[in-house]
Amino acid sequence: MPDKLQPSIPQNQHGLYFHYVGLTDTGMVRDHNEDAFKIPLDIDEETLQLKGHLYVLADGMGGHQKGEVASEVTIRMVSQEYYTAVKQLSDDEVADSLVNLLGQSIMTANEEVMDATEGGGTTVVAALLHGEALICMNVGDSRAYLLRDDTMSLISKDHSLVSRLVEMGKITEEQALTHPRRNVLYQALGQGSDVEIFDYQTKLKLNDIIILCSDGLWGEVPDRIIEQVLAQSKTPLESAEDLITLANQAGGNDNITAIIIEVCDSPVDSPYQPIEDGAYPPSAARLMPKPDTLPEGDHYVDQNE
Repeated sequence: MPDKLQPSIPQNQHGLYFHYVGLTDTGMVRDHNEDAFKIPLDIDEETLQLKGHLYVLADGMGGHQKGEVASEVTIRMVSQEYYTAVKQLSDDEVADSLVNLLGQSIMTANEEVMDATEGGGTTVVAALLHGEALICMNVGDSRAYLLRDDTMSLISKDHSLVSRLVEMGKITEEQALTHPRRNVLYQALGQGSDVEIFDYQTKLKLNDIIILCSDGLWGEVPDRIIEQVLAQSKTPLESAEDLITLANQAGGNDNITAIIIEVCDSPVDSPYQPIEDGAYPPSAARLMPKPDTLPEGDHYVDQNE
């Protein structure tokens, strides 16, 4: 990482800026945090222009250490592999090439998780914003939503037992929320080489808001409330803080993590600096505003230790 990080939200050729934030919280019940996330604060402007903005969130499982290692390996490897592999692309080859490259990065992370843990695993959800392209991929039940024109849509797929039962018509979506096996996954990284990656593609629009979140958020806060908070909040930071508060008020039964990206037509004007360089959140990196400034909602990562 560079010694100093400046706001890395360059305007792309389509006149769009990406304002974003990542927050994580241990919750009210767990004694440690097995979630991890990666936002592109350590990526230089030229690379972001050429290769896009990649955001990654992982929810580790397998118990203390195993889950932490699995999630941290995943966010690091997906980002590293993607930014190493992708080259400058022309507009007519962007979508297919980026889908392949991001998918390969997730598969590499899967192999690394299997090597790094014995029995550990993790979900992963990633969003790539490149020019006007939005590509989301996931394995497991960490989710991606898109808020567009005040309507929020789920743009990921839950690889869970209850989701499969809903698809088969065995139970309703309402029953799935309280089903005793709602946390059972049939797909996760680190659990074998046969990984099913779900992908979603669309063209970005001004004022789109994308949220990536672990089940500690969406499992506690109903979709309609998430939609309302995203639509009414002034900044991504305000949205993330309010949603984590709501999840904790609902019980905070799991770790809670959210990445929120807003598509804007103007840049962030307040610079932020890290107080710890060289680490990936949530294990060590904590990004705070410069002294005597109030964050406006972008580039602020809070490790609630």
